[in-house]
Amino acid sequence: MAEFMGMDPAGVQALIRRLEAGKSVLAGVRPGLEAAIAEAGADWAGAGGITAMHRAWAFFHDSQADLRWRLQVLTQVLPEGSPALTTVRVPFTSQEQAATAGAQAGRALADALAVHLAEGTPGAWAGVEAALTAAGTTDTRDPAYASALLAALGTPGKLRTIFGRWMEAHAAGRSRGLTPEELGKAQSSLGALAVAFAAAESSARLPAGWREDALTRANPATLSAMVALARPSSGFLNDVAAGQFSSPTAGFAPAFPDPDWNTVWVVGAYTGNPEALQRLLADHKQVAGQLLDPDLVKGTGTPGFDDLLAMVLGRALDPGTGSAATRERAWINVIDGVGYDGTEKAAGHYATFENSPLNQVLAKNLTPYLGELARGQVHADSPGLGLAPSGPWTGLHEDVAARFIGALMQDQATATMLQADFQAYVRNLDIGQAHPFSSDPAERAEYTRLSAEAGGLSNLLLDGSAYAEFNDDEFIDMVADAALLPVNYTTARIFKDATPLGSAAIDHQSSDTKDTLAGILKDHLDELTPETAGVVADRLVDAEMQMLFDSLNRHGQPSLTNEDAEPGYTAPNLT
Repeated sequence: MAEFMGMDPAGVQALIRRLEAGKSVLAGVRPGLEAAIAEAGADWAGAGGITAMHRAWAFFHDSQADLRWRLQVLTQVLPEGSPALTTVRVPFTSQEQAATAGAQAGRALADALAVHLAEGTPGAWAGVEAALTAAGTTDTRDPAYASALLAALGTPGKLRTIFGRWMEAHAAGRSRGLTPEELGKAQSSLGALAVAFAAAESSARLPAGWREDALTRANPATLSAMVALARPSSGFLNDVAAGQFSSPTAGFAPAFPDPDWNTVWVVGAYTGNPEALQRLLADHKQVAGQLLDPDLVKGTGTPGFDDLLAMVLGRALDPGTGSAATRERAWINVIDGVGYDGTEKAAGHYATFENSPLNQVLAKNLTPYLGELARGQVHADSPGLGLAPSGPWTGLHEDVAARFIGALMQDQATATMLQADFQAYVRNLDIGQAHPFSSDPAERAEYTRLSAEAGGLSNLLLDGSAYAEFNDDEFIDMVADAALLPVNYTTARIFKDATPLGSAAIDHQSSDTKDTLAGILKDHLDELTPETAGVVADRLVDAEMQMLFDSLNRHGQPSLTNEDAEPGYTAPNLT
């Protein structure tokens, strides 16, 4: 190795900016100094004129170029999440030296390819692979080396030719991607070319036309190998993925009986770059539906793909990944892509979530947005309350959200997780901090706001449970044990004329309302008997009332009296 390099990337960036400021000062002073020297003529006392200034400007400029190159090398060489102060060994002392070596390797590869195209013999092809291997003996992650190699190779079509001929030699007839064994074999040959392309593209040094040619003319097997063998830029990876996930050959394709390794390698490329997948989901509304299509998730024919997809999606949608705004847009597109009308039918997306690790991964990361989903339910049913979701969540339809929850709840463990998350959210709202019958209008309004938000989650839970099609016992446990407040917002579609306070918790002890709730439950589940629906209604009302009593007591609020409720009503004893 030629040089040992230790750098603080942030400090180097600051130095580059200071050098630019120095160049600006010199550039501003130079015209005036040149004019003054010309005017002084023979009387000018200086010995060197403005030569020193020119040399200083050139030094600053050349230093900037060298520092930028070194940063680009670091970007390619270091793994994701490296410490701020980094140290690497690099093969070249300057980008000029790197470019010279890259051009030499590129010419050797171009010559070997020309011989192969002329002769078409196994021996000639062996020469191409030898040139590829030789090119990879030097670190092709150096952007200057990589760019010069590709420029010397000639045209982007030669890259496609090399990948295609390699696959003909080692994976004949395999149109849907290299197997893991074949990909491992490709690392020592095709890997050098893939890494060179990735290094040049991500550092904006790729020769003109190469990127567009690869994306529009390379076949899916070539593109999937390129992103699997190298570390592509986020933009290039996302462009490849958008094409792959929408391809008619992705996932289950009757005309292609071999496994779909192309999708596997493209999804796997996001393992170390979850922000790129988050950006893809946020910027391309249709991608989430394509990526989560049951034909793709269940149809690649490769082992462990659903676990791989769950892992990369979990990282992309994790609350700590990316920016809040991008993450929210990604989530909304995922919910829209799964929760559309008809998704629960045989040909819909619900099939994706049957016996899938995706359910728990998505449910875990959904927790920060429960408030937005709850307020969306409330606003749809009771817009007069003035309680609405924020930002992009205003465009999410409440039924879409419910169907998405239903998809996740098809897995019993995930349903239990969501139930616990919903309960925790409602407990944190602590509705009893305001009294429903306070003489203070502001306090009554606060009670209404809190109880409405809790009721929004009750709507979501009921609707999601219905779409998940639990059996009677599962449904009773899921709904009655949820203990969400208040019932009036659960039944808001029926009680659109009820005032928020007038129907706040207490009047729902009436048998008429219990019958209405039972009717709603029967409508949700075709096979649910009237008796079971009535049991659910009784348990749900009693559990919700107990939660309110407990919360009022914690805050030192006066207890609700029998007169507050209805004549003859007493608080339920659920202990």
